[in-house]
Amino acid sequence: MKIFALGPAGSYGHEVALIAAQKLNLENSVISFQPTNTSVLSAAEHEEAMGVVPIENSTYGDVIEVLEYLVRRAFKYPLRIVGQVELQVNHCLLAASGTNNMGELQGLISHPQAIGQCQDSIARWGITNIEPATSTAAAAKFVAENPQKKFGALASSLAAREYGLTTLAQNVQTFTNNTTRFFIFGKSRISEPTGDDKTVLVFKIKNEPAALTEALLPLAVRRINMSTVHSVSLGGWNYGFYLEIDGHQSDENIAVGLERMQISTEELMVLGSFRK
Repeated sequence: MKIFALGPAGSYGHEVALIAAQKLNLENSVISFQPTNTSVLSAAEHEEAMGVVPIENSTYGDVIEVLEYLVRRAFKYPLRIVGQVELQVNHCLLAASGTNNMGELQGLISHPQAIGQCQDSIARWGITNIEPATSTAAAAKFVAENPQKKFGALASSLAAREYGLTTLAQNVQTFTNNTTRFFIFGKSRISEPTGDDKTVLVFKIKNEPAALTEALLPLAVRRINMSTVHSVSLGGWNYGFYLEIDGHQSDENIAVGLERMQISTEELMVLGSFRK
């Protein structure tokens, strides 16, 4: 089984792909890297494969490009969420081999999410020349391939090993409990309820007064907890909504609530139910 993840090797997506292979008992799995999270989702749907993408970080918030992709493509996207991984993200400040201290650095490069998660450390270091990268692993690879630029990278210890970099500092994120939630996407299948599940759905409504209230009312009257709700523009002042609720789609209370929601929405798609 091929598992797509954000690359190159050494990314946090790489770590999650390894965890997913073990969690789902995927023997002889091969990890294939893509340059963006949306290309991970696109590649996975065109092969007999799975994909892992981040959806939310506890410090820096939602991964917007993934949310937008899911809401805008949900009704045509063939894969479903089959699992979730919560990864403790501990960033390191990495530099080219031979660098003795951060005073030698002339700039910093990383993914915007990582930069946002390490703002306190960056301010303390006084580094103002900051460049974005497509991933933390791409930043680490850049530093390894361009030692003359004297850039540091915010990336993982896995990336440090992958590219032979020097670790100048560890655990440089602002909050020690810095966690990113990743979704595992695979071919459509409904998991067995465990009693501690979450369901993700996407829906569209008419642009008219009280439409959102009416759409969510079937959940409210059944005391179904909504842990996450987001709106995403569909163009022309029309919006789709992304929702995470507690419970499994096959639970009687959830199933009835979703059935009632079908009546008050234009379209509704369940992206998956899985253990929290």
